[in-house]
Amino acid sequence: MNSLKNNKYLALGFSITIILILLSSLTLYATITKQYQTKLDGLEQSLGLKDQQLQDRLEEVDKTSQTELLKVEQKMLANFKTLETSINDKTSEVKLDLETQLEGVSTKFEEKSSELEGKISSLDVESSDFSAIIDDVLESVVSVRTNKGSGSGVFVTNDLIITNRHVLEEASSVYVVDYNGNWSNAKIIATAENVDLAALRISSEKEYSYLRMADQSDTKVGEKVIAVGNPLGLSFTVTEGIISSLNRVVDGQIYLQTDVPINPGNSGGPLINSEKRVVGINTFKLTNSEGLGFAVPSNVVQEFIDLVEDNS
Repeated sequence: MNSLKNNKYLALGFSITIILILLSSLTLYATITKQYQTKLDGLEQSLGLKDQQLQDRLEEVDKTSQTELLKVEQKMLANFKTLETSINDKTSEVKLDLETQLEGVSTKFEEKSSELEGKISSLDVESSDFSAIIDDVLESVVSVRTNKGSGSGVFVTNDLIITNRHVLEEASSVYVVDYNGNWSNAKIIATAENVDLAALRISSEKEYSYLRMADQSDTKVGEKVIAVGNPLGLSFTVTEGIISSLNRVVDGQIYLQTDVPINPGNSGGPLINSEKRVVGINTFKLTNSEGLGFAVPSNVVQEFIDLVEDNS
């Protein structure tokens, strides 16, 4: 009986112990659950704050990126404008330089064209035996006649005629006849014995055409020339030849030597190149010879003309 009662108390104690253990476990579980929930709430809050910070940071980065992008765009626009200005300036410079070069090329082309035209004209004259200039030349050449003889002369101004001094030697009267047959009295205004030149002036209402002197430095050996004069009474005859020598010394004087036929009456007439310039004044030929004529060079004639005009 007592044994049964003891067992009953043992079972009750065990049950109470189990209950106490269960209560303790439930309390512990509740505590742990609460702590866990608290931690979960803290973690969630922390994550929420982190997420907001991240969002704020992203927005800040986005704003910064937009600002930097705007700066880059502005800088690119500025660079483009600078580049455009530079290109426009360089284009203007190149255009101006090109226009200048084109003007230079155009000017040179015109000069070369004129030069070529001159050469072609010269070739045309030579190929046609000077026929292109003969009419103009004859208008400037005269027959010089005296009571002692005759010769030729050439107008070098509207009223000044150059001839040889020896044509007028011992003459008491002088007159000239032009290509059209007009007669005019002439006055001897100057002579130069050492170079055999003389100057005549006429009084006439007509203004005669005249010929200019050539630059002697441009005269070349082998150059074609014509002599215009009145040989042997054959008025206004034209003969052709070449320059044989530029500095032939005869009796201490320098002459042009030519193979152009020269006869009595040619003295004082002009020796003319293809450009219608006087390269010399025909003076004499060697007796009993062919192709040995001599003329006073153009630079000597020009010096004489200048002296005459200075003293007129």
